[in-house]
Amino acid sequence: MLKTINPFTNEILAELELINVADLDDNLDRAQTGFVDWRQTSFDKRSQMLITLASTLKKNKDAYAQLISREMGKVLKESRKEVEKSAMVLEYFAEHGPDYLEEERIKAQEGQGLIIYEPMGVVLAIMPWNYPFWQFFRFAATTLMAGNSILLKHSSNVPLCALKIQEIFDAANFPPGVFQNLLTSSSNMNNIIKDNRIQAVSLTGGLTAGADVAAHAGSHIKKTVLELGGSDPFIVLDDADIKKAAQSGVKGRMKNFGQSCDAAKRFILHKDIADEFMEEFKKEMSSMVFGDPLNEDSDYGSLASIEQKELLDKQVAQTLGKDAEIFWKEMKAPEGNAFFNPMIITNIKSDTPAYKEELFGPVASIFVAKDDNEAIMIANDTEYGLGASIWSQDFDRARSMADKVEAGIVNINHEVHSMPELPFGGVKKSGIGREMAGEGIREFTNKKALWYETK
Repeated sequence: MLKTINPFTNEILAELELINVADLDDNLDRAQTGFVDWRQTSFDKRSQMLITLASTLKKNKDAYAQLISREMGKVLKESRKEVEKSAMVLEYFAEHGPDYLEEERIKAQEGQGLIIYEPMGVVLAIMPWNYPFWQFFRFAATTLMAGNSILLKHSSNVPLCALKIQEIFDAANFPPGVFQNLLTSSSNMNNIIKDNRIQAVSLTGGLTAGADVAAHAGSHIKKTVLELGGSDPFIVLDDADIKKAAQSGVKGRMKNFGQSCDAAKRFILHKDIADEFMEEFKKEMSSMVFGDPLNEDSDYGSLASIEQKELLDKQVAQTLGKDAEIFWKEMKAPEGNAFFNPMIITNIKSDTPAYKEELFGPVASIFVAKDDNEAIMIANDTEYGLGASIWSQDFDRARSMADKVEAGIVNINHEVHSMPELPFGGVKKSGIGREMAGEGIREFTNKKALWYETK
């Protein structure tokens, strides 16, 4: 039995029966049969099906947003944007997916070469709770367009969102087996991964889960794409537009109440503007409105679970226990449940969680650098490498720094954000592989080389 709980009210939303382990074999059979049928459909047909999904999302976005906000605590206006963005990525790959998958002609020795992109088969998607629609649909848009079928194991925090996604696919009349939601325990994942009908795995989640899935998939020689979070640096140089940088920094840190892999987490400030930025940043943070996530004017409510709050409390306490200081802390949220008051911390030592770990919540960690080289050193002194943001009015200076920052994504004069035209993913322990763009849609394809003589 699985309980799903509203983290803001602590109300039990539903109690759901898990799939019987014996029934999973039927799911795998259907997924394989669905793949055999789906791979034979034309690009036009696949595009039409993605457009149908997008249309359903847009038509029902308010209802879906309400569900997201109730189940994982995101404020309603952000949940609505999540649904809209999910529709957008489906429409994008419905239009551009076929172009990314066109066979490529290569002039080869004594003949003609071709690279042909063929679907791999059944792909297992292990998805997180923080963006229950967006994380899945950005994966599904490329994976389905490439001709694969999908089995979804969603986070236990958001089973109602997972069931709603199944309804959306059923309403779009996808062929049987092309998409199936598995309401099952995480303990069953290794058995599913090793099954011969599974060809690849995509996981978005934490380091421990990612390492376990990658190790198990690797032992069976199966492809994985992993997006494992980040501790993104937000670098503000001495010639930056401070007000604009502070506003963007708050957006970057507070999106989804700080529970975003590509959120701005470590603010690295040039010493000459550090005080000015921190005051402006504090002013912007203070203006945010606490309230029920279902209220339109709320900017934040609670973290996604009590467990998430307890982890963040522990990380902050350990950091403060080694002489870090609270520069500012909000006091709008009450005690209890999954409530957490946003804060800014400074004087952070290198052996503390705020320096070494990902703080998945509304805690802004401040670091002061004497020059560009020290800023780069601090930015790279982490096991993560997802995104980075650099602020300067000198583009050449910012571009030079971007080349030296170890990250999969660098935005200049903007907080990190994802878009379907560019590949999304990280380096180091932030993951393996890419989502979106041409690199993403080709991750779960067999890149078949064909050669023929042209004498």
